[in-house]
Amino acid sequence: MKKTIYLITMLALLASCGSDGTDKLAEKRAERDSLKTVYDKVGKQLKKVEDWLALNDSMANRSLPLVSAKALEQGAFTHYIDVHGVVKADESATLYSMTGGRVASIRVKAGDKVRKGDVIATMDNEMVEKQIAQAQAGLDLARTTFEKQQRLWDQHIGSEIQYLQAKTQKEQAEAGLATLKEQQRLSNVTAPFDGMVDEVMARVGDMAAPQMPVARVVNLTGIQLQADVSEAYLKRVKAGVPVKVVFPSIKESFTAPLTHVSEYIDPSNRTFLVTLRAPTSEAYMRPNLLADLSIQDAHTDSAMVVPSAAVLDDVSGNSYLFVLGPAPQGSNVKDNERAARKVFVSRVSEYQGRIHVEPRTAGELKDGDMVVIEGAKNVSDGQEVLVSKN
Repeated sequence: MKKTIYLITMLALLASCGSDGTDKLAEKRAERDSLKTVYDKVGKQLKKVEDWLALNDSMANRSLPLVSAKALEQGAFTHYIDVHGVVKADESATLYSMTGGRVASIRVKAGDKVRKGDVIATMDNEMVEKQIAQAQAGLDLARTTFEKQQRLWDQHIGSEIQYLQAKTQKEQAEAGLATLKEQQRLSNVTAPFDGMVDEVMARVGDMAAPQMPVARVVNLTGIQLQADVSEAYLKRVKAGVPVKVVFPSIKESFTAPLTHVSEYIDPSNRTFLVTLRAPTSEAYMRPNLLADLSIQDAHTDSAMVVPSAAVLDDVSGNSYLFVLGPAPQGSNVKDNERAARKVFVSRVSEYQGRIHVEPRTAGELKDGDMVVIEGAKNVSDGQEVLVSKN
């Protein structure tokens, strides 16, 4: 009986405690829900106030991306292929002794004008001269013998064999003498064309050899520029197109048409040769002078042109830029605030920091549109931006 009373008392106590805990939990849940309702309402009211202040309070700081912009240009656009070239003289030769030997005399000096065939230097060819004298004596004898034999033959005296032998000996002597004289001629260094002696490398008494230069002669009445162009541009480079030539070392330049495009591709560097004539009136023209050539390969009179920094690419490889629209609606909006609009474009051509673009959708770009240049990476479509006034 006592145990039964004890158990009933304990159960009553437990029931009492459980009832108090459940009521407390329900009370806190209700209190939380009430606070959340108040919090949401205050948050909405606070946002309203902040939005109003952002538009009306001149002291409020608006966190807008700062960008710079430039007007889209519409006009001519030209693309060039830039290569390095070198000046070449049509007639420029380094002269060598064909037979070698000791230099006997130098008959010119640097700066002298020479005519084709003029002797530049002579070699010591005393032995050849003696051989020529000996051959000349033999020729004189052969001629005398032939003339006498011919007179006898004309009188029908003597045999035909004697006449033919005398004639053959004379002709052989003439050929031998001509060979020695040619050898003597080749032992001297002569000018291959009209021009000017640019440099004399040999000195009297030097031993000249076929591989050792003696002098250099240059004729500057014909000048051309040559450059190697990558085979990647083979279809784009045509004879007759304008070429801008700049000599960076002397700060000189001129423009001339491309005169020749080679039909041969060099297998060692996969390039082809292009040539243009240079004005010979320019006093600075010298063989091997380095030049920068800009060969025109595309031109249009009407193109939409923007700076290269204005065009971005998304992860799919699509090119786009941002055009600034009118200022956002609202009172006291600063005059340098604009809304950025994303416009997808196609890259037509690019040269020296300028891109010729075309909008993917017709009419989305027009002349004079303000395009975001710097800060475009921090802008999204439709976002308000602060345009720099600098």
